[in-house]
Amino acid sequence: MSPTGTFNIEVEYYHMPRRAGMQEADFRRSSLHWQLPARQAALVLVDMWSEHYVLSHLARGRQITEERIVPLLQTFRRVGATVVHAPSPDCAPRYEHLLTRVDGTPAGSAVPPAAAPLLPDWPPAEFRRKTGAYVGLGRPVDPQDDEFERIIAERSMIPEVLPQAGDCVVFTGDQLHAVLRHRGVTTLFYVGFAANFCVPNRDYGMRTMRSRGYDIVLVRDCTAAIEVADSVEDLRLTAAAVQDVETVIGYSIDSAQLRQGAPTA
Repeated sequence: MSPTGTFNIEVEYYHMPRRAGMQEADFRRSSLHWQLPARQAALVLVDMWSEHYVLSHLARGRQITEERIVPLLQTFRRVGATVVHAPSPDCAPRYEHLLTRVDGTPAGSAVPPAAAPLLPDWPPAEFRRKTGAYVGLGRPVDPQDDEFERIIAERSMIPEVLPQAGDCVVFTGDQLHAVLRHRGVTTLFYVGFAANFCVPNRDYGMRTMRSRGYDIVLVRDCTAAIEVADSVEDLRLTAAAVQDVETVIGYSIDSAQLRQGAPTA
């Protein structure tokens, strides 16, 4: 289905003028009205796990998925806008046959290995692993947990958002960039988990894709941070993650507003 129509939406951000003498209290929420052609928009679903070792985060994420992400996913599919599933590279063995390719290679063929990092010998391997002379700099090492290892090895995408015909699947930022370039997409709406880990920081996440020049919009009620003991009652790490996007990465929007602003035909 070819994308049709235009999203008429308000995206929110913190306006931070670059003027001398500003006060932090001067940096206030603002909004922009966008008329965005559906063909230029993509919904990016990041690390939508069926299992997680943090059970409370998993439960909150499942509720968000069922109540908000699934209806939004249906909206993007209805208007023919690009839908991209970006599970962790750890999931490639289970979903590699679904990888969206725009380079002419057949589906199911091996994913080209990532380029070697620059200066792989620095910092020293022992420093990176916090072993040898650097062992005193590392955090405590927890005893091995077999169930934790099983979850990491076997987790897959949550069934409610499994890829359907017409969706895209990627495992790396380069693959995502290739798909978006091929389809002429310029604006990425992010949903998924966690708001303070994978969504901003994967190589297909918000920070990297912003650095490539895309407009980034976090759907703020379609994500959640992994909270800690000091924040789990008021979910303030989630709020902070949203504000981080609104100040330095891009914009945010509520899922209901995005759905209401979607093309009607």
